[in-house]
Amino acid sequence: MKKILSLILALALVMSLSVTAFAAETNDGSQNTSIDVNALYSDGVSTPEVISVNVEWGAMSFTYSVSGTKTWDATKHEYTTNSNAAWTATGNTVTVTNHSNIAVKAELAFAADTAYNTVTGSFDKATLLLDSGDGLTYANADKDTAKLTLAGTLADSVKTSTKVGTITVKITKQ
Repeated sequence: MKKILSLILALALVMSLSVTAFAAETNDGSQNTSIDVNALYSDGVSTPEVISVNVEWGAMSFTYSVSGTKTWDATKHEYTTNSNAAWTATGNTVTVTNHSNIAVKAELAFAADTAYNTVTGSFDKATLLLDSGDGLTYANADKDTAKLTLAGTLADSVKTSTKVGTITVKITKQ
């Protein structure tokens, strides 16, 4: 008798655990239902900044020319000079092209060698701001050009082309 009672109780427990699920009716009367599925793109790829520029130099050849007349002063034993001096240049340009994936700044500076401290130099554009090359072709990369102008004097003893200074181009992130 205990076995039969245990079997009836076990069946009653099994029957009470079953649940019937019903689908909601849709507008067309069918028993189908749907749920939206959402997604999100997560970019985990890192993009390091790369600075890559081309710097093109002209010949950087300058001539200091003096014209006019010297008149001998016999009482002072010296010349009086009525002259004009001017600098002329060949290839006095610096061109910077940005192939970086970020915008860059190029700063140009001239420094005279100590033996030629009477010579000064300046650029018509001391700072060049160049846009990123991202999205551009190599041929269409952003570039700019600056011209160097020399001023001051050069001793008349300099008869051959001689280094009188140095140009520095400093490239940094904008």
